[in-house]
Amino acid sequence: MEKVGNGKIDWTKKRLRVEHGEMVVDDLLERAKKLGVVVVQNPTHFTDGELERSRWGGGKSRIRSMIEMGVPFALGSDGPINPFLNIMLAAIHPDNPSQAISREQAVRAYTIGSAFAEFTETQKGILAKGKLADLAVLSQDIFSVSPGELPKTQSVLTIVGGKIVYDAKVFK
Repeated sequence: MEKVGNGKIDWTKKRLRVEHGEMVVDDLLERAKKLGVVVVQNPTHFTDGELERSRWGGGKSRIRSMIEMGVPFALGSDGPINPFLNIMLAAIHPDNPSQAISREQAVRAYTIGSAFAEFTETQKGILAKGKLADLAVLSQDIFSVSPGELPKTQSVLTIVGGKIVYDAKVFK
């Protein structure tokens, strides 16, 4: 393990991840920031209400606070495989509305945040020269439709690594 001058391990370089980090609340936020822990959350879990309050008390999933504090943060979707449902849930945060984030912040957590979490930010996460050129052309503008319409969004063209992997043939 890498050690800093005083013999202690520099955990920030390890990018340890807490998957399903909904329980990273209160004093754990400061500790996560100090250690450089990447907190990954699945917003479909923001609907667990009573179970989560009984485990951790009060509002959970302080995603807005994490972003404001500079805690490394990513969104994942190991539940229903619909990132637009998760973007909607992050933007309304049904269990803790005061911690809702913008749609842009949710997209950034899915892209830049996830690339950082897996040490691939030099290859993907943003569209830039020299990166993989992963992108999707969507059926609607996810930044302007009503929240309830977000889960209806579909990719009509998907490009991964600069190659078309899905084409709904909507373009002539």
